[in-house]
Amino acid sequence: MIVNERKIETRGRKPKQTMSQPFDINSVKLFRGSELQFSELLFRPMKTNTELDVILSTEGGLMPGVNLMLAGGPGSGKTTLVLDALSKFTQQGYKTLFISGEMDEIGHYKYCKRMPSVGCVQTLFLKDYMLNVKEVIEYVFDQGYDVIGVDSNAEVLEMYRDQMGGTAKQAEMWFLHLQDKIKKGKNQGNYYTSFINIQQMTKSDEFLGSNRLKHMMEAYAAVERSKDGLERSIHFEKNRDCDKDFKVYFSIYGGGVYYSYELEKE
Repeated sequence: MIVNERKIETRGRKPKQTMSQPFDINSVKLFRGSELQFSELLFRPMKTNTELDVILSTEGGLMPGVNLMLAGGPGSGKTTLVLDALSKFTQQGYKTLFISGEMDEIGHYKYCKRMPSVGCVQTLFLKDYMLNVKEVIEYVFDQGYDVIGVDSNAEVLEMYRDQMGGTAKQAEMWFLHLQDKIKKGKNQGNYYTSFINIQQMTKSDEFLGSNRLKHMMEAYAAVERSKDGLERSIHFEKNRDCDKDFKVYFSIYGGGVYYSYELEKE
C-alpha cells in the first residue's frame, strides 16, 4: 500500500539557530596602525554637491568604506534624503543601489513620478524575495557598489528572521558582519562600499531595535521634522569622519530636495 506523504508546515518563525563556531586561537591577529594598508581610494570623498557634504565628512562628501545610519520618525524625510543622495552619486558615475524593504514596484513608481530625479537609482525590492532574503542580500552586496542605501534595517532584519529563525541579536550580527566585510572591499568588484542605513523611530522618538546597531556605525544622524511639518533637519550625533557640528535643514517640494545649514557649535 502506498501512503501519500506531505510536509506539515508550522506557523511562526523557525526555531532558534546556533551561530557559534569552533574557535581557532590562530585566527586572532593584533595590529599597529602603522601596519595597516588600504588603497588611497578610501580618502576620496563622494560629493552630493549640496550643503549635506559639510556634515558627511571633514573632506566634504561621503567617504568610502563607512557605515552610517539615519534615524527618524515616520514622514521625517529619511527615504527622500537617501534617494536624493544616491541619485546625485549615480549621475556622477558612481555605482549605487537602493534596497527597499518597505515599498514595492508600484509604490516606488509613484514616488519617482513625484521626484523624477531619483528614477535613475538602481533598486532592489525585497518583497519579491521574502523566502530568500539572506541569499539575495548577500548576492547583491557581493557584486560591488560604491554606495548602498538600506530602507530600512528593521524590515531587513525582520525578513531575515522570518526566513532563518533565531533571535533579533543573531539577525543583527549577520547584517553587521556582512556590511563590515563588504565595506572593506571583500566583494567581486573590490569596492569600498559605503552603507547608508535607514532606522525607524516611533512617533515618540523611541529607537526601533537594539542600540547595538547604532553603536556599531561610524556615523549616526537624527532626521527630524517639526510638529507643524514645515521644518526638516539632519544632524549627526556621531561621525568619525567629520569634525564639524552643523545641523542641515532641508525642504522637499517641486520634485526636489533643497538644503541649507546652520552652525550648531564652534
